Formats: sequence, C-alpha cells, structure tokens
Amino acid sequence: MQKDPFSHKIIGLAMETHCSLGPGLVEEFYHQDLVARFIKAGIEHLSKPRRDLIYRGHVADTFEADIVFPGKLIPELKVLRGGFDAEHFTQLLAYSKFWRIRTGMLMDFGKASIIPKRVIYTSKTARLPEIEVPSFVSDPALAKNLIDIASRCLADIGLGYRPTTWSGLISAAFRAESVPFTVKPTATVTSLGMASLDCIVVQDQAAISVSALGEEVTAMNRARLQTCLRWLDLPWGICIHFGKSAADLTFVCHPRGNAPHTPIL
Repeated sequence: MQKDPFSHKIIGLAMETHCSLGPGLVEEFYHQDLVARFIKAGIEHLSKPRRDLIYRGHVADTFEADIVFPGKLIPELKVLRGGFDAEHFTQLLAYSKFWRIRTGMLMDFGKASIIPKRVIYTSKTARLPEIEVPSFVSDPALAKNLIDIASRCLADIGLGYRPTTWSGLISAAFRAESVPFTVKPTATVTSLGMASLDCIVVQDQAAISVSALGEEVTAMNRARLQTCLRWLDLPWGICIHFGKSAADLTFVCHPRGNAPHTPIL
C-alpha cells in the first residue's frame, strides 16, 4: 500500500482518527471523524452515497458505501471483535464493481491498532453451460426462455455481485420481458404456519433459486429449491449460480412428497 500514495494518505488519516477516538466505538463515530479530516485536507469524496443499480429500466438493487473516492478508492469501515470474513469482502467487491473502482479497502477500528486490508477487484465474465432440458420439465419452452433471460443478464453484467443483487437483476429482466413472477412466495408448512420461501416463482409453473460467489450449484442449493417446490407444489425449477469465475445451472424436480397444493401468495 506504500506504493500507492493516495491509499497511504487515507490510511494515515484513518490512523489519526483511530488514535484520537480509540478502538471499539460505534462505526458512525469513526466515519464522522474521518469525513471531517477529508474535508479539512481538501480530499474529494462522497460520504454514504446511495445509488440504485438499474437494469433494463428497473431497479435491481441499491448500494450505500461508507465512503467513495471517485475513480480512486472505496474504503469500508468496520468495528470488529474478530477478523474480516467472507461477507465483508463480498460487500466491498460489489461496491467496487458497481462504482467501477478497482481498489477497495477494509478498515477495522475494533483493535488496538487500525487494521487495513486492501482488496483489488478484477472484472470477470462467464457463460451459463448449455444443457438439455430434462423430461420432467412440463414446459420446455418456458425453461429455455428462463435460461435465455439469465444468460443475457450474465452477458450484460458479468460476475461479481452477491445473491440478492442477482435476484434483483433477474427480477428486473422479468419485468422488462413482461414475465409474471413472484419473489419470495409464501406457503403454509403443515400446521407450523406460513413460510417465506427463498426463490422466484415464474408464471405459477416453476421456481428459480439464485446463488452467487461460490464455484457451482451445490447439493444444498438443490435441496433448498426442492423444499420450495414441495411446499409450493410446483413440478420443476432451476438453480442458477453466478460464481466467482464461472456460472452454473441445474434443473431440479419436485421431490414427490405429500404436500397439498398451496396457492402462491
């Protein structure tokens, strides 16, 4: 980081903030103190900018970074008891992708000394694999259309977003194509009550699960989609995965349990 004068300067100001306030306070205090130092130093920045990710004319997700230095750096402030985890890196990389800024930095104000971690975003593209529509799919034309929509979305956006963003992107594409869908439909689970199910139901015929940032569709992804199909009494669905360096999809059929038909709400 010493080879990057701008990052080094920001770390220096963060160290001053940490020294002034001490470790372990609420994150907002460090944010306010840092912003005051940026203003005093005449450093151009955006404080908690809130921006929408628009895809095909519809809002797919909303991002609010802590601080953005346009064209230079995105620091994300944390006050942690432990170390950085995968969720923190995922969050920062999504901001870097959205703002088109290659360098991000996690800053932990929870320890005796400030801990900065530089994160470099690399843009990656991929294609969904071409697979045969299995015989249990009741509407092959719908299945092919859903894959075409997801493939176009992937080609337009590229890899790098979290699952909730991809769900929003797919939903935005459905709106643009006038495809009827329901996000997180609810169903009655025996006598236990209503449950919100983590999937997208399309035309009341099939369900899609969306995952991201791993390597492939996992057994857990398939099992969770089967649970959705069971309680929604839908015959088939598709697991779509937008990974770190590749994309994947798998068809899933109803587990053929004894769940009664439940209207999608």
